[in-house]
Amino acid sequence: MNRELVFTMFQVDDAGIIRSPGPFEGQNLYIPYFWYLHISGYRENVQEGIVIFRVRMEDRAQFPELSDREIVQLTQQENGTIVQLFEHRNVD
Repeated sequence: MNRELVFTMFQVDDAGIIRSPGPFEGQNLYIPYFWYLHISGYRENVQEGIVIFRVRMEDRAQFPELSDREIVQLTQQENGTIVQLFEHRNVD
């Protein structure tokens, strides 16, 4: 999964929000990328159903939207929707 594939698989609006119906609707375009990492077995930490990723340089290279993020936290809701929790941003 990469940025190009996200745009191929989903409708993404000008603000970078997925508009295609399904589990990622309404989420930032990088959420399927991280969820794919999770289902592929990569994750740094999982706590009480929350999958936690530390944003790496290679993540930022594909998704400039992550330039001010340190951590992405995802969870799957009971209805199957994948959502990001909390906004973690670097503070300079």
